Amino acid sequence: MIMPETRYKVGWLARGLLLVFGLLVALVLVEIGGRVVAGFEPLPRWTQRFNAKVGYELRPHNEYTYASVNGEFENLVRTNSRGLHDVEHTLDKPRDTFRILIVSDSYGQAREVPLAINFARQLEVLLNANPAQPVTFEVINAGQFGLGTTQEYLYYRYEGSKYDPDLVLLGFYVGNDVVDNHAPLIRAWNDINTVDFPYYSPDGTLHQPGTTTRRQTMSWLRNNVYLVHAIATGEQPDRVEVGDSDLSGAALRVPMGIYLPPDDVWQDAWAVTELVLGEFDTEVAGDDAQLAVFVIPDRRQLYAADWDATLARLPDLDPAALDRERPTRTVIDILGELDIPALNLLEPFQAADERLYFEGDGHFNPAGHTLTAQTLATWLVDTELIPLADVGGTPD
Repeated sequence: MIMPETRYKVGWLARGLLLVFGLLVALVLVEIGGRVVAGFEPLPRWTQRFNAKVGYELRPHNEYTYASVNGEFENLVRTNSRGLHDVEHTLDKPRDTFRILIVSDSYGQAREVPLAINFARQLEVLLNANPAQPVTFEVINAGQFGLGTTQEYLYYRYEGSKYDPDLVLLGFYVGNDVVDNHAPLIRAWNDINTVDFPYYSPDGTLHQPGTTTRRQTMSWLRNNVYLVHAIATGEQPDRVEVGDSDLSGAALRVPMGIYLPPDDVWQDAWAVTELVLGEFDTEVAGDDAQLAVFVIPDRRQLYAADWDATLARLPDLDPAALDRERPTRTVIDILGELDIPALNLLEPFQAADERLYFEGDGHFNPAGHTLTAQTLATWLVDTELIPLADVGGTPD
């Protein structure tokens, strides 16, 4: 004889199993429906690894309007199937093609201007202007906002190298790349306690908090399970406006340290930067390719009004202690010691007759992109970093 309490327990267990089974069936139906109706496909393995190793990824096939609140620019941004703000590129390199991979931060991503105006796209046009050239040049733009040299190196190591580039051009922005390379400066600049993306310590240890089990698991689920992807992704904004906030004086003072004689913290930051550049060069050379660097100036180095406006917000800084060419000189010296070819954009930018940066936003305006492309094209020929005898005219 089955006791009533036993029948109750069996019934409860059966109902529980049915409920679990029903939920599983529902989840399977949602997964199938998402893949069929929404066209969701699991992202390839390299994307999962890239997200875990580098820290974050840009969303593939993302589209939104990127605008300045003061009306300086309004631009439609579209990312390609790899999440790059660029045209589509296959991983397999076409025959008779010389590939140039540009790795940089927001100056390369260039959300402020139409894609055709980006210096990477202009550079490709310039290099392909000579009909007698022995190869076709393909320029891949992997610029992503917020990256420092460590993340750019890791991006190349785990993702960029898959494009099999012949030449890797690293854009080094003196305004904040050194800050982005050193954890104490990252914490001070962003007013945070924990750095959750990869960084090197001065002793050469690579810290990768993004590789923790929890983050790897969530990354895999987001990239491979439709329901998790939909919840994590949510509704993407169709318009992003920038320029409505400003750095506090305390935060602004951190990157201004590049202009001061380096204290112990900044000496460590420069040491880490040299370490990463060396690792980057070794990695690229191991792939039978060449690394070269173009050094992007800070607008405060070029324009007295920008310099004076910054100092007005930081009255504790002694102008006599500041050297506006110190950061460029320091990184050029490091690149020379590492025997990495380097282009110093400060000199041609100083000679320009027109402003090259948006006044409010601080990134390249169309004139800045055009001059960067022209200067890069000429330099690549003069230094024989590419197989080309001459460079064509300026793109329309």
